[in-house]
Amino acid sequence: MRIFVIIWILVLFSSLYASADLFKDIKSESDAKKAYEHYKDLFTKNKNNYEIAWKFCAYARFYGFYFLKDKKEREMVFEEAKDAGEIAVKLNPESIEANYFLGVAYGSYAQEKGVMNSLFLAGPIVDLMTKVIKKNPSYRDGSAYMVRANVYSKAPGWPMSIGDVNKAISDFENAIKYENKSAYRNYAEFLINRGDKSKARQIIEKALSLPLGNELVIEEYEMKMLKNLLEKIK
Repeated sequence: MRIFVIIWILVLFSSLYASADLFKDIKSESDAKKAYEHYKDLFTKNKNNYEIAWKFCAYARFYGFYFLKDKKEREMVFEEAKDAGEIAVKLNPESIEANYFLGVAYGSYAQEKGVMNSLFLAGPIVDLMTKVIKKNPSYRDGSAYMVRANVYSKAPGWPMSIGDVNKAISDFENAIKYENKSAYRNYAEFLINRGDKSKARQIIEKALSLPLGNELVIEEYEMKMLKNLLEKIK
């Protein structure tokens, strides 16, 4: 019984932190494409493997978001990510990884399609992120708060959709507690759009003062975006 409990604890913790540095070995577009193609091949051969499904979802979205420029290519890859993520969630409904990366894939797919053409995804994204937050609010440095905040900030309000400025602010504030550069940048964009350049500047300067994390593609992207935002509000 004691051995079983120890094994269960190890499995639980490996699941919680399995994707803490998921993209740390990807340094270039070539690396990202190889990871995407590798998991696509695995997924094509075995669509009933939970781990393969959520990782293909994660790497497809990563490759499409950070490296692809062509709109049709991006849409195709985000749709692949979305489909793989849906399968992963069906295979393991309680999975933090599957719920998180499916929500992120939905968000990228919705952004590519346009907000008004993808309002039907707003509710599902919020539900997926809420599930992640309930299980582990610190997962990927509080990114689930950020994703949910983006939905609340960008979707139209009631009765058309679930947009809610106050909920967005609350989630952004929770997200930046984990010193996540993506969260700082998204919050700053939100504040700039609302005309609060003073607080946006504080948020950006704080983010720029943080050391680089292990996932360099994401970190360098965010640093560039943050510097562009700072220049924009000078």
